[in-house]
Amino acid sequence: MTKSTRNWFIDAPIVCALVPLICLPAMEWLAVAPYGSEGVLWFEVPFVLPTLVAIYAFFSELVRLAVRRRKPNSILVAVCAATYLVALLFAVSLGNSVRMSAFHRAAERSKPLIGTIRAFEEKHGHPPESPHALVPEYLPSVPTTGMGANPDYGYSTNEVRGNSWMLSVSASRGLSFDMFLYFPRTNYSDLGSSPKVKRVGDWAYVRED
Repeated sequence: MTKSTRNWFIDAPIVCALVPLICLPAMEWLAVAPYGSEGVLWFEVPFVLPTLVAIYAFFSELVRLAVRRRKPNSILVAVCAATYLVALLFAVSLGNSVRMSAFHRAAERSKPLIGTIRAFEEKHGHPPESPHALVPEYLPSVPTTGMGANPDYGYSTNEVRGNSWMLSVSASRGLSFDMFLYFPRTNYSDLGSSPKVKRVGDWAYVRED
């Protein structure tokens, strides 16, 4: 094996690992940053094609190696494909951690808004018609979530599972229409199975599968 070939066996897998490990978590972070945008997440879609190519390349090269004499090119392609796929799994997990950390922070930032809605309801005997009714007596302005991709709170006074009001945040990402919900009674158990509904503080992150 020549020095150039050895360099390829080192450099190529590193590049295949770094691309998803850097890009996917960075996109998730940019989306939920204060000045982020949901549009950033659409850049994750192009990763579908190289992932399919990597799966095909990995198994096809394994077949070639099994029926033919080992060739450096086949070994290199198989190693690069495997490295990319393993790195992709870690990148997706890391990206999800970045995303959920942002929703944890959003839940904490929501406490003043929730507290003022409760105070209004206790004083008047009913929840406010909208968060704007809290301004300026309770709040100087209607707050935002602090996440650029999902900045606005939805609010409803339609009774849901015994709750006189609820807050919601669209947590959509690409073709997934997830929701981030707050019920005053925090009774989220009826929303679905545990993998689908994840508690985030007093909120619930509901995946739309």
